[in-house]
Amino acid sequence: MKSQIYVLVLCLLPFCNNFVKGQPKLSIDLGLGFYEPTLGGFDNNETVQFPTKSILNRNVLFNWGIYYEFFNNARIGYNSFTSYEIGKNILLINSEAVFRRSLSYRIFPIETFFRWKPNIELNFTLALIWGRGRIELDTTPGDKTDDWNYFINSFGGTPNPITDMGATDVMITDWLGYSSMLGFRYYISSRIGIDIKGGFMNNSYNEDNWRIQRQKATGPKMKVDDLPIFSLKLIYGLR
Repeated sequence: MKSQIYVLVLCLLPFCNNFVKGQPKLSIDLGLGFYEPTLGGFDNNETVQFPTKSILNRNVLFNWGIYYEFFNNARIGYNSFTSYEIGKNILLINSEAVFRRSLSYRIFPIETFFRWKPNIELNFTLALIWGRGRIELDTTPGDKTDDWNYFINSFGGTPNPITDMGATDVMITDWLGYSSMLGFRYYISSRIGIDIKGGFMNNSYNEDNWRIQRQKATGPKMKVDDLPIFSLKLIYGLR
């Protein structure tokens, strides 16, 4: 009987070793992030009424990423966390407009990990952030310039009139930041895992750095520095 058990263990060892060491080096992940920014320029705006804030357009971040294991216990990759807000019929001067807002945190992480058990991993992530804010307004063509000036001035900055508008009505800003996170990963199989992370983001956002049609503009006041962030992701190994 003992000899049969030994034979069974010897037969299973290659599979166990493959589970521990044979995780795919390239993987993708899909999931959600959760944070709590202060978007004062939208929530406290007395001139323009924005869509009612909710968990979906304030606290939820839609997340996807791709990672490559370049060393036995280290990965590099790209991760994107994005918050969306869409509202119909916000009232401007003489017209109504469809409003769209997105805040994207494009993250370039380096991640180290420790395999505590064959299917349990502890990890630590340091990352650079390239953030982008984007605001779109669908306005009446004849009132386009007036509508955008009315909208921008509602954030309380120094008036800097927009005098010329092209075909694309998009207001954009970029900023840099960094993040650190601790994580726990459970491997359901050699290719599929569930990853939970928690940490902080620090972003150097400045409301005076928005631009529209290559013209500088004042954007909404937002506090997106020193923010706790949590994420829940499904990991799938490609190869």
